[in-house]
Amino acid sequence: MRWFIGSSAAFLHSISRNAGMTGRRKEDDDADSMDGLLTCFITHGRMEVETDGKLLHLAEGDVFTLDTAIPHVMRDYPAHVVAIFVPRSAVAAAVDAARLRGMAGRVFTNSELAELFSLQVRYMVGALGAVSPGAFDVALTTTADVALAMIRQMEPSVGQEKSHLLTRVKTLVAAAGTDPELTPAKIATMLNVSRSSLYSAFANQGVTVAAYLRDHRLRTFLQRLRSAPDTPIQQLARSAGFGSSASDFTKLFRRIYGTSPSEMRAALLNEATADLTEDAFHILSR
Repeated sequence: MRWFIGSSAAFLHSISRNAGMTGRRKEDDDADSMDGLLTCFITHGRMEVETDGKLLHLAEGDVFTLDTAIPHVMRDYPAHVVAIFVPRSAVAAAVDAARLRGMAGRVFTNSELAELFSLQVRYMVGALGAVSPGAFDVALTTTADVALAMIRQMEPSVGQEKSHLLTRVKTLVAAAGTDPELTPAKIATMLNVSRSSLYSAFANQGVTVAAYLRDHRLRTFLQRLRSAPDTPIQQLARSAGFGSSASDFTKLFRRIYGTSPSEMRAALLNEATADLTEDAFHILSR
């Protein structure tokens, strides 16, 4: 267990992973070897922190976390920061690893336990040099325990986790769904989740992951068929992510729409049946 106290500049220097910094000391090298979680409290002043794709605007009283394994940049505003460092082994022993996702740059200011953490930190700052090393060590350990309890308290529910995973899958499919090599197994690998977690997230959606990916490609095909009706159907199918043979695609299309791709194109070109085609398009778009 370690702790840091000082200005934002001194704090940044003490935890820097930047090997190019001048004036490095052995303490800096020791800090670089740290692997764990920092729970930080701003006693006064303000600062900005960039980490894990987040930009935090922090002021006096804010409590936030940093993961030493994730790069971060701290803007040197006139701030005073106190940080409690807990080694990753101790964090993993107290908190399920799944709860640590997204902990870099997480702000806990509005948590009741965050208020307790800040009171503990203020006590430690005030007691520095006034209590025995043993008493201070007890205060440090209990403050770290409050930080870990704060993280456990903020664990998202199973429903929230599934909702978040669904959003991530839909975002990935929207960006890469036309890649014929994208499969449910590859989606799970790319999002670093198990296949069972992926299937569970879609359990209440009335559609499987594979069907969601298929429907995305069919919607894309229909959109391209509308915008480029003279382009060969198989070319449009491949551009939408269907890598199977022409006959397989036609069978799939007929099973979903009750008509062939060629017949659908003819209907799109026929103004008399435009309304019927629009209805068929919206059935899949729902």
